[in-house]
Amino acid sequence: MRSIETTDSDPRTRQGRRRPVRPLRSVLGMVAALAIAVSGLTVGTVVAETTTTESASAAVAANFDPGNLISDRNFFDGSAMNASGVQSFLNSVAPNCKQQSGGPVCLQDFTQNVTAIKAVSGRCNAIAGGNKSAATIIAQVGAACGISQKALIVLLEKEQGIIATSRPTNWMYQHATGFACPDTAPCDPAFRGFAQQVYAAALQFKRYQATPSSWAYQAGRNNAVLYNPNAACGRKTVYIQNQATAGLYIYTPYTPNTAAMANLYGSGDSCSAYGNRNFWRMYTDWFGSPTGGSSPVGSLDAVTGGAGTVTVRGWTADPDTTDPIRAHVYLDGKGKASIPADRVRADLAPSLGADNTAHAFQTTLTGIAAGKHTVCVYGINVGAGSNTMLECRDVTVAAATTANTMPAGNLETVTGGAASIAVGGWVLDRDSSTATAYKVQVDGVGAISATTDKVRTDVAAAHPGASATVGFSRTITNVTAGTRTVSLWTQDKPGTRWVEVAEKSVSVTAAATANKPLRGSFDSATGGVGTVAVRGWAIDPDTTAPVKYKVHLDGVGAAARSADAVRADVEKAHPGWGSDVGLAVTLTGVKPGRHSVRVWYQDLPSGKYVDFGTKTVTVTSPAPAPVPAPTASTGPVRGAFDSATGGVGTVAVRGWAIDPDTTAPVKYKVHLDGVGAAARSADAVRADVEKAHPGWGSDVGLAVTLTGVKPGRHSVRVWYQDLPSGKYVDFGTKTVTVS
Repeated sequence: MRSIETTDSDPRTRQGRRRPVRPLRSVLGMVAALAIAVSGLTVGTVVAETTTTESASAAVAANFDPGNLISDRNFFDGSAMNASGVQSFLNSVAPNCKQQSGGPVCLQDFTQNVTAIKAVSGRCNAIAGGNKSAATIIAQVGAACGISQKALIVLLEKEQGIIATSRPTNWMYQHATGFACPDTAPCDPAFRGFAQQVYAAALQFKRYQATPSSWAYQAGRNNAVLYNPNAACGRKTVYIQNQATAGLYIYTPYTPNTAAMANLYGSGDSCSAYGNRNFWRMYTDWFGSPTGGSSPVGSLDAVTGGAGTVTVRGWTADPDTTDPIRAHVYLDGKGKASIPADRVRADLAPSLGADNTAHAFQTTLTGIAAGKHTVCVYGINVGAGSNTMLECRDVTVAAATTANTMPAGNLETVTGGAASIAVGGWVLDRDSSTATAYKVQVDGVGAISATTDKVRTDVAAAHPGASATVGFSRTITNVTAGTRTVSLWTQDKPGTRWVEVAEKSVSVTAAATANKPLRGSFDSATGGVGTVAVRGWAIDPDTTAPVKYKVHLDGVGAAARSADAVRADVEKAHPGWGSDVGLAVTLTGVKPGRHSVRVWYQDLPSGKYVDFGTKTVTVTSPAPAPVPAPTASTGPVRGAFDSATGGVGTVAVRGWAIDPDTTAPVKYKVHLDGVGAAARSADAVRADVEKAHPGWGSDVGLAVTLTGVKPGRHSVRVWYQDLPSGKYVDFGTKTVTVS
C-alpha cells in the first residue's frame, strides 16, 4: 500500500484525499467487524454535561504560528469532553441538519454497532463493544487513546465537513477522518466506517507520539515543509515546537502560504494548501486558542466539619501557567475565603509534571454556625478561559465549645538549605499552662513531632495565661530538592485534635556533591546541500548516562538530545566510559548561505548547560543537473523492461535505458494498474549493459521496489524519456502476482 500524501484542496474542509497508511491491519483486524450500517435516531434523553471551556471567537490570521498549531496538553487530553459533552456540541453546531431522502442520518443521531477493540500497548486502552452513538465513539476513542475529543471533532470537520453539515453523505461516514485515502489510489476498504476511521486516526497519532524520530517531521528542530504537493511552489522552514504539531504535519504534510493566510476563511492561490490552517482555525472558532486558554482543573479532596469550623483540602491548577492560582471557598453561596493553591503535593507529578506540583490548598473556616452547610470550591482562572467549580459538598458542623480558645502559633524562620530545612517559631494553647505539643509537616508528611522547649517571654507577655515555654528551633534533614510547603500544627487542649496554625513555602537545594568538570568537544560543523552535520562528544564524570546537548543554528534552537552516538576514538582516549558518547546530528531544511552553529553540553548535578563554542558553516543550494539539449536527435532512446517480480506486498521492477542525446541518466515512469507508482532516473549499476554498450558507463539501470501493494494480480508498465523531445516511450507491460 502506498503512502503518498497530498493537500486538503478545499479551503473550507477538503476534497483531496490522503493519509499515511502503515501496517495497522494487525491492530485493526478486530475492528474490521465493525458494522457499517447507518442507524436511525437513538431513543432516549441526553443530559449534556456542564463543561468549562475557553470562550471561542473568530480566528485571527496574525495569531497563527506554523510551528505551534496546538499544544501537547490540548491535543493529548483524553478527558477534554465526555460523551454527553460531545453530544451537546454536535446538537448545537448543526441544529438544522436533516436526513436526506435515501441518505444517512445526521451525526448527532448516528449510531453504530462496534466490536470490542483490544488494547494496543503504549498506544490505546481497550474499548468495549456495543451499539454506540457518534458522540460515544468520539468520547471513548479519545479517552482510550489519550487524544482530545475536541481535536477529533476538528479533524472530522476539516477532513469531511461531517460535523457542521446539514446534508451528510455516506462518503463522509465511510471516510470520516480521511485515513487510508491516498491521492494515487482508491481508499482502502479495510478502514471504512465511522468508528474505524476515528479509531485508526487516533491510533496513528499515538504512533507518531510513541516513535517521534521515525517520521519526516519532528519536534524540536527546523523542518522543510512543502506549501503544496507541487514541489515548484517551494518550502517553508518551520521550527516545530511540540509533538502534537509534528503529528499534524505528518498526517497532512503542508503548511499554508501567504495567500492562504490572507484569506483565512476562503481560498488562496494555486500553491495554497489548507489542511493545517483549517485545523487551527476551526479549533479556535469552536474551542478557543489551541495553544492555551484552558480553564483550571483540580479536585476538592476533603471537606471536614469541626466544632464551629470547616476544613477544606484539595488542589487546582491552570494549564496556561505553572504558577499557583487561587481557590475561592463558598459556604451556603457566600464567599468565605480566597486562598493560594501553592502547597506542594508530590502525587500531582504524574498528571502535572515533576516540577509542577505546588498547586494544593488547605484552609479552615472558623466561626461557622452549627448545622448542615454546603461548601463549594472554585479554581480561579488565569488568562483566557473561565473559573472552574471543582465541587460542592455538604458538611455538618458541631457547635463551638465556648470554654475552648483556639491555639496559636507562628513559623518565624523557615530556611532552605542543601537537602535540609531549618524551622523556628512558637506555638501555644491558652487553655494550657504547660509546654505545647507540636508537629511540623513537609508537603503534608510528618517531619517533626515534639514539645516546645524554649522560653519565649515576649510571646508569654502577649498571651497572658499561656506557658512561657512555647518556642522551638529544629532542622529537618533528607529533604528532596525543590519548592516545599512547611506547615506547623499543634494540639488543641483540652481535647486531642490537631490544628494547623501556620504555613510557609521554601526552596530546598540538592545535597551538595563534589562536581567533577564536564569534558567534551565540539569537533565540527559541516555544511551540505540544505544541511549542517554537527559532530562532537561529551563525558560527565558525575553520571554514567549520555550527556544531554543543545545545538543552536543562528541563535535558534535546532536540536536537543543526548550524545549517545558511537565514538570508538573517544573510548580509546578515555577508557571506562564506553563508546556511546558522541554528538552526531544533521540539521535539515537549512537555507543556503553562512550560518553560525553553537553547541552546549549539560553539566550534572547542577543541570546547567556549558557553552562549547561556535562555528561558522556555509550551506549550499542543490546544483541543477546538467541536461544536454541538442538541437536534433542523434538517435532514439534504447533500453529494456527486463522484469517485474512480485513479493510479499512488493513488486520489484528492473530494466535499463540509454539515450544517445544525453550523458545524464534517463528518466523513467512506472505505473501500477494504470496509476503512477514511481518516477525517477535510471541510475542503478548495470555492468552487463556497460559491457554490451561500451562508453555509456554502468549507471543506466532501472531498479525500484514498490511497497505496500495489495495481494493479487497487477499490471506493471514502464516508460523511458526520449530527449530532446521529452516524450516518454512505452517499453511494455508485464503482469505480476503479489502475495
